Amino acid sequence: MKLYALLNIFLCFSGIAIAQSPESSATIEFGSRNLTLDQPFLISVVLRDVETRPAVIFPEIKDLEKRSKSATSSVSTVDGRKVVIQTITQEYYATKAGNYLIPEFNLNVNNQRLHSEETMVVFAKSGEEGENVLAAEDLDVSEVDDNSQSVFLSVQTDKKQVYIRQGFSVRISLYIAENAPVQMEFYRFNEQLQGILKAIRPVTCWEENVGVEEIIKRKVTIRGRKYAEYNMYQARFFPITTEDIRLPSVKLDMLVTENGAAVNVENKLVKAFRSKPVQVVVRQLPDHPLRDQVAVGQYSLRETLSSDLVYPGESVRYMFKIEGVGNIAAIPAPVIQTNSSFDIYPPEVSQVVKRSYQNVVGEKTFDYFVVPRKDGEFPLGRYFHWVYFDIEKGKYDTLRSAASLEVRGDEYKLTNLSLSGSSGLYDNLESLDSSRETIDYKKILKDLTNILIVLLLVTMIWVFRK
Repeated sequence: MKLYALLNIFLCFSGIAIAQSPESSATIEFGSRNLTLDQPFLISVVLRDVETRPAVIFPEIKDLEKRSKSATSSVSTVDGRKVVIQTITQEYYATKAGNYLIPEFNLNVNNQRLHSEETMVVFAKSGEEGENVLAAEDLDVSEVDDNSQSVFLSVQTDKKQVYIRQGFSVRISLYIAENAPVQMEFYRFNEQLQGILKAIRPVTCWEENVGVEEIIKRKVTIRGRKYAEYNMYQARFFPITTEDIRLPSVKLDMLVTENGAAVNVENKLVKAFRSKPVQVVVRQLPDHPLRDQVAVGQYSLRETLSSDLVYPGESVRYMFKIEGVGNIAAIPAPVIQTNSSFDIYPPEVSQVVKRSYQNVVGEKTFDYFVVPRKDGEFPLGRYFHWVYFDIEKGKYDTLRSAASLEVRGDEYKLTNLSLSGSSGLYDNLESLDSSRETIDYKKILKDLTNILIVLLLVTMIWVFRK
């Protein structure tokens, strides 16, 4: 009888535990499996409801070369709940056409073990250059004045002059020539890297980095000489002041093995390599009333109106989405022209930001509820617009709504709904009681479930003691 009671308690307890366990918050996803040589094969880790981006070390795949990594974060609101999705993507390139087997592998992400089954990827030739198209990437690195440097440390920026709030890239790499007469090992690397980043990171900039959890090696060609590049750090910076950016010279110690004159004699020693200092000039924007507030970059507008014909008092949903290249997270809301024709609620804001060494791209969406008060034809461009500085044109530009809303019917009077005779949705707002808390049914259910588990445990102990 005791065994029967214990079995029932165990089954009930197991069912409750399974019901409480959330679905996997992290998954592995593959990109297209049919590619050309100029296209990368993508492996992504997608994490849901994770605010902080974790470190992810992707596997080494035979005959494929790791290249750039990117990180995308999506923040939105669903049913009043904040939803965050992080996507970390690694690129793999092939040097020649053919079929490549991606073996099964495991990744450890946030103390969670993710498993991927094996798959096949096909790379086809992309043009006349065929198999050599990605054999080595041509670079122009200012640290190399001639081909005499077999090993050098480089701090590179993709721009030497930017506007305030315009992004520029920083990349730290060690370059070793293929025919260099030495062998090298990294020496106390993590400790050294922290010191380098502390010296390099400008305090007057907003940083958007992908995160380099491992040293990525790739083949490059610099002024006709082949090198192996060991990339240690890459990020994009957005200056928030007009102070020029000065990246000082930094030092990296390497453990170098030099072959001696005698046979089988090798000497290991610590050798320092220094980068050259770099300066980025920051320019102020031209005069404008919103000069200190506008975003800087290249942007476009996408908009959606749930209905272009409504009655007075009937709400309509209007989405104002800004897409482009720039500091997406810092994009300000559109300027709303106050008027007596509409009541416009504060927007729900969501964003998708993709960070890579080349650029920060994405979109920011402002979702409004609009309630018209009277009939008429209303071009929304009168009420919704967004000013920014276009870095390509070198001047200010405005994204203005092209939508139009038609309102038909008698003028909407809020007095029909309220004895107070209010003429606006926000009138007497201060008299509302905002201290009342909403009921969190999910929390209540979780607490009740936990109480039930405790009761089952107590019952199980009582059965044993009997």
